[in-house]
Amino acid sequence: MYAKFRYQITMDYLKTFTDKRGKLTLLEIGKEVPFAVERIYWIYDVPAEEERGKHANRISYQYLVAINGSMKVCLEDINGRTDYFLDSKSEGLLVPPGTWNELSNFSADAVLMVLASHSYDPSTYLNTKEEFLDFIHGK
Repeated sequence: MYAKFRYQITMDYLKTFTDKRGKLTLLEIGKEVPFAVERIYWIYDVPAEEERGKHANRISYQYLVAINGSMKVCLEDINGRTDYFLDSKSEGLLVPPGTWNELSNFSADAVLMVLASHSYDPSTYLNTKEEFLDFIHGK
């Protein structure tokens, strides 16, 4: 059930070290990313006005980082709907299972990296808003 998920949606500033040689930003598994990573993918070359996502996952946690450019991430869970604007290489967004996501407003140079807790399995996805609402309300 939705209520048993351990982590909530969080936006983090990632550790960034800056010196004359440039910047180094890091995430650590077990700290900023509170799950073992089984899959990493990135989304890029999204045409203007196109959207991605529009689904939720029953079991997989995701951690999103805009490693280039910017995009809007709209997340909805049992507590409501919140928009996030990812435009910094030093910020990460934790998305727990049972969270509806809609990705939009990708800049032309946008690259969104996603770390996921599980391998891809289409049977774990909630692909309609009705399925998602039934899931979070325990139907």
